[in-house]
Amino acid sequence: MKLLDTGVIIGILRGDEKLSDLVKQLHSEELATTTLTYFELFSRVYHRNLKREERIIRGLLKLMNVLEVDEAAADKAAEIMGKLLRIGRPVNVIDVLIYGVALSNGIEEILTKDKNFKITEEIYGYPKITLYTKT
Repeated sequence: MKLLDTGVIIGILRGDEKLSDLVKQLHSEELATTTLTYFELFSRVYHRNLKREERIIRGLLKLMNVLEVDEAAADKAAEIMGKLLRIGRPVNVIDVLIYGVALSNGIEEILTKDKNFKITEEIYGYPKITLYTKT
């Protein structure tokens, strides 16, 4: 299963050309996101009163598994944050929680625009992080 992070979902919604091939590839994949990404997406929607985008996001999320922060995910995230702090490389708490959710749910790959996930991948080696950045 592949997990889509907030930046990738927003990029897809905006028609980001770098993500157009990705959308075609993902057609036959089992996809997931997290309740944290849900929070980030809808905070933006409600802040900017984006009614049309809200309908599109809700439709997109119905096509995915929305994974929650449960006790196992929180414990894994705490372990990750502890390691990151110990080596002096702290990362945004929401990103660490998303990574914890991914690890505790057996996610094979995280698709993101956020470089913080690469830092965590360096420590754990999995899941695979595919980074979509601007060139």
